[in-house]
Amino acid sequence: MIRVGLIARPHGVRGAVVVTLDNPSSDSLFGVDHVHLGAGGQAPARFEVRRAGPGRKGQVILVLDGVETPEAVDALRGREVLLDEAQLPALEEHEFWIRDLVGLAAFDSDGTSLGRVEEVVDTAEVPVLIVRDGKDEAFVPFSDPYVVEVDLQARRIVVAPVESA
Repeated sequence: MIRVGLIARPHGVRGAVVVTLDNPSSDSLFGVDHVHLGAGGQAPARFEVRRAGPGRKGQVILVLDGVETPEAVDALRGREVLLDEAQLPALEEHEFWIRDLVGLAAFDSDGTSLGRVEEVVDTAEVPVLIVRDGKDEAFVPFSDPYVVEVDLQARRIVVAPVESA
């Protein structure tokens, strides 16, 4: 299962939930018939989705079967919202899941190791890769001309030269 967000709070008085998305521009919760809600160490519970609608930027409002009151939503607050991989939309060429980028070995065009992609931060313009090698840190916009090649099978990414922070 793939995490797509967190239950943030109730919406209204009839048990609707506000989900804060991990990727604010994602539409992955629209059109799904169920989600799984996970909590640290427990098996995720399946909930049927009656309705999904837009919320504020980076949020989606869900109406789930069996969740009828704000108090019921409060009991779910902070739970991870998970989808089965089969529910995710197909990626276009040169699109990647953030989870697949984290952990890639990063190299410059000359083959010099820059470290590993430790994190991907979503910004207003483009996602930014945070590459660390222990002592140095580099911020790489995930766009042309900064990203030269992504090879998921080899677990590596080649980037144009960047300045360390």
